[in-house]
Amino acid sequence: MCIFVDRFVKTSVFYFAFSRLFQIEIFAYHAAMKTISARTQTILGLIGYLFIGTAAVLLPSVMPSITKEFTAAGLTLAAISLIFPARAIGGLFGNLLAGIGSDRLGRGRLVWLAALLLATMLLLAAWTGQWWPLLVAIAAISGTQGALSTGINALVADANPETRARALNSLHGVYGIGAAISPLVIGALLQDGLPWRWALGGSGLIWLLYAGVAWWFSGDSTPHETKAKVATPFWRMLRHGPFLALFFIAFAYNGVAWSLLGWIALFMQQSAGFSTILSLSMISVFYVALTVGRFLCAAFAERAGYGRTLLVLALGIAVTYPLVVLSANPLVVAVGVFLTGLSLSGLFPMALAFGTRLYPAQAGAVSGVLSVAMTVGSMVPPLWTGIIAERWSFQTALGVNYVMVLPLIFIALYLVRGERLTYSAGYSL
Repeated sequence: MCIFVDRFVKTSVFYFAFSRLFQIEIFAYHAAMKTISARTQTILGLIGYLFIGTAAVLLPSVMPSITKEFTAAGLTLAAISLIFPARAIGGLFGNLLAGIGSDRLGRGRLVWLAALLLATMLLLAAWTGQWWPLLVAIAAISGTQGALSTGINALVADANPETRARALNSLHGVYGIGAAISPLVIGALLQDGLPWRWALGGSGLIWLLYAGVAWWFSGDSTPHETKAKVATPFWRMLRHGPFLALFFIAFAYNGVAWSLLGWIALFMQQSAGFSTILSLSMISVFYVALTVGRFLCAAFAERAGYGRTLLVLALGIAVTYPLVVLSANPLVVAVGVFLTGLSLSGLFPMALAFGTRLYPAQAGAVSGVLSVAMTVGSMVPPLWTGIIAERWSFQTALGVNYVMVLPLIFIALYLVRGERLTYSAGYSL
C-alpha cells in the first residue's frame, strides 16, 4: 500500500510539473506567434501602401489616353470630366463603410476582400469598351481603394499599439515613394506604346496577387471581438472634442495640400514666368518633401509626443506657407514649396496615430472618418481656390487658404494639453 501511495504521489508530482511546463511552452508559443503576426501585419501594410501610392496616380497617368479614345468616339470633355466626381463619391463611401466594417469584420479580412474587389474593378475597367460601365468601374475603383487604405491604416495601427506614430508615418512615407516612382514607370510604358487598358489590367493582376497573400496571412490578424466591450459608441466619438480637432487637421491638411498641388504649376507660370517643365517640377519637390517629412516624423514623434509633433508641424506651416504665396522669387517659392510639404507631411499620419490611440477598439472607424475629412479637403478648398483665382488672382486665392493654417496651432495646443491626461484604459482628453 505504501509503495502504491508513493508511486501515486511521484506520478502526480511529475504530471503536475509536466503540465505546468507544457502550459508555459504554449503561452510562449502564442506570444511568439503574436510578435510574428504584428510584424507580418506591418510588412503586409507597407507593401500594400506602396501599391496604393502607385494606384493613386494610375488614373491621372492614363487620363490623356482615355480622353483621346473617348473624344474620338464622340464624347465631350464635360462628359469625361464626370470621372472626377465619380472618384470622389466612390472614395467617400469606401472610406466610411470600410472604417466601420473593419471594426466588425477584422482588419485582415477587410484588407484581402478590398484588394480582391479592387483587382476585379481594375480588370473590369480594362475590359469594358463602353463609357458608362467604365465610369461606374472607376467610381468602384476609388471606393475599394479607399476601403483598402482605411483597412491598412487600421491594421498597422493595431499591430503597433506602442509606436503608432512611427508605424503610420513610415506607412505614408512608403506611399509617397510609390506615388513618386509610378508615374515615371507608367509614363515610360505608355510612351513605348502600351495600351492604357493593359496598364489597368496589369495593376489588377498585381492587386489580385496581393489579395491572395493578404488572405493567406489574414488568419494571423488579432481578433477585434475582444475589444468590442470597451468600444466608444460611434456617434459619441464623432461628437468628442479631440476627435473633431483631428477631423479638422485631416481636412486642413488635404485642403492646403491639394490646393497647392492642383494650382501651383499654373500659379508659377503666371506669377513667376516659370516654364512648363519647371512649374511641374514643383509638384515633385512637394512630394519629395512630403516623403522626407514623414520619415522624419517616424523617427522623432514617439519621443517628442504626438501633440508636440503636431504643434511643431503647425508652426512650420504657419511660417513657411507665406513664402509660397507672397514671394515672386522662384528660388524662394521653391524653398517655400519644399518646406510647406515638409510641414504638412506628418499631419494626417499623426492625426491617425492620435485618433487610434484615443479609440483603439475603433481604429477602423477612426481611419475611415478621418479619410472622409481628407477627401472633402481635396474637393472643397481647391474648388474655392479656383473660383477666387478667377475673380481676383492665384496669389489671393492661395493666400485665403491661410485661414486653414492658423487654427492648426491652437488645435495642436489643445491636444498637447489634453495629452497629459491619462488613465489605465488608455488616453482621454
